[in-house]
Order: sequence, then C-alpha cells, then structure tokens
Amino acid sequence: MIDSIPEIVLKRLRENWGVRAESLNCFAEIKFMDGTSGWCWYLLALDPDDDDTIKCIVDEGDGPEIMNWTLGELETFYDSHGESPKIDREYRRMKADLLYSKLMGKA
Repeated sequence: MIDSIPEIVLKRLRENWGVRAESLNCFAEIKFMDGTSGWCWYLLALDPDDDDTIKCIVDEGDGPEIMNWTLGELETFYDSHGESPKIDREYRRMKADLLYSKLMGKA
C-alpha cells in the first residue's frame, strides 16, 4: 500500500509525525476510502522509524476519530466486494484541524 503513495507525500507524512499530528497542526495529506461502506482514512503522519504506523482521522459516518493505525491494517480492511481502500484521487490536502471540524459538522 505504501507503494501507492507518492514519495513527496510520504516525506510530508514523516515530517508531521509527533506533536504536529497530535495537535492537528498539519495537513491531512491523503485520503483512502472504502467506496461501499463510506469509511474514510485521512492520513496525517507516518512514523519515520516504522513505515507501517500512521496517525489518521478515521470517519465512518458517525463522526471522526483520531487514531493510530497501520498501513497493514488498512490494507486488510476489505469492502463488500473484497477490495481494500483506495486513494481518493479527487481529494486535495487540507489542514487537519479544519478537516476535523468539517467532519464534526462545525465548519
């Protein structure tokens, strides 16, 4: 799955790891989505010491949650058609705090 993320985005995600992602003082760089369930994962950061560990905003329709996941877990999350989440090519990165507020219905 990491192979599908452009190198420039991986660089930004690694730079966001830590306080920037914890405080939502960064950009949600990329969005993965499950087209059949409505689940979305907005990646905020990638652990520079472990390219599998991510911090993301997860939106399953009941409101967003900030979570630590792994790309491996994300890859094994299958929809009703047996497909793993795909990158939303229409998504344009946005400030994480603004995205979170928007998903909460406050923006």
